[in-house]
Amino acid sequence: MKTSITLLTVLLCAAFSVAQKPTTKPIIVADSTFGKEIIPFPIDWAPKLTLEGYEELTFFPNWSDSTNEEFWTLVMAWKINTTTTIPLYEVQFNIKHYFYNLMIPNHWAQEFPAPLLSFSNTNTDKDVYNTGKLRVFDGFHTGKVIDLNLHLTQTLCKDQQTAIIICRISPKPFEHAIWKQLQAFKINPEQCQPN
Repeated sequence: MKTSITLLTVLLCAAFSVAQKPTTKPIIVADSTFGKEIIPFPIDWAPKLTLEGYEELTFFPNWSDSTNEEFWTLVMAWKINTTTTIPLYEVQFNIKHYFYNLMIPNHWAQEFPAPLLSFSNTNTDKDVYNTGKLRVFDGFHTGKVIDLNLHLTQTLCKDQQTAIIICRISPKPFEHAIWKQLQAFKINPEQCQPN
């Protein structure tokens, strides 16, 4: 009897956890060598976020190795519920708040500086995008303040009433070869048909 109740409890828990997993298609197309994590918005640990939707993080294989060229290299993709593009000042507010709160539960320091973030608008014949710099406390790997370069694009998907914000991140300068790899990541066409 005890075994039957235990088995039933385990089966119910397993069924419940399967039912709770999000069934989302990837925002970014990447092969299995890249780590992935999906986080629904709003986030408990970042209560000031003003956006709703979800985030998909795509980590380069050696993103956590401070001696590797892929250190802190990742793609942060946000699929946000909206009918219009999100102004840069709002994106900037959300990125700063996100990174500040992301670093709070760390073992390096109880106090650390707030992130510094700046963007500049760049226009070319092919694209309109924003490049930026983020100075942030690295509460994951080094316990030091690090400088990250950002490349930000936003695509409005009117039919789906969403916008996809892609933030490519690396401490390497934009001329470094890692940026060619970062730029190769594209939006999954099943996620958005731009208008």
